Amino acid sequence: MVLFMKLILEDKLEIIKMYETGYSIAVISKKIKVNKSIIKQIERQYREHGIESFKEKGKNKKYSSEFKMKIVNRVLNGESKSGIAVELCVNKGMIHSWVKKYKELGYNGLIEKKKGRPPKMKPKNNETKLDILIDDKDKLIKEQAEKIAQLEMENDLLKKLRALVEHRNKQQDEKK
Repeated sequence: MVLFMKLILEDKLEIIKMYETGYSIAVISKKIKVNKSIIKQIERQYREHGIESFKEKGKNKKYSSEFKMKIVNRVLNGESKSGIAVELCVNKGMIHSWVKKYKELGYNGLIEKKKGRPPKMKPKNNETKLDILIDDKDKLIKEQAEKIAQLEMENDLLKKLRALVEHRNKQQDEKK
């Protein structure tokens, strides 16, 4: 039975060593209990990029939306996910995830969203919370005053329009 499991660097180096000493992919697969396609992928990555490509790259590496879009386009144009993964040293599962998100949400699915709780509002220039509340209150009062002035102006215009309409109606009644 061949299992799917996460291989550590030592496992990958062992696979490469066995392959270079002449073991076939099928034999390596049985000995290490890993799928043949994984062995082929490791061998190809080693051949194309060397041992350095297996070293830890750091966790939670971020990829730009444009980079993801280029990879998704390549997959949609018929290139294999495995081939692209080996070529760019990117996890095949991530490529699959990007393609799925693109198919569901379009380009917006590839945009990195911030995770976690937003930071608390911090006072600027050593302002206290009271200063911020006062500023907010003043701002609200100013906005309300502007709104009142706008509504008063609209009322005045409506009154003038009503007076004009009444005047015109009165003139028409006098002509009859």
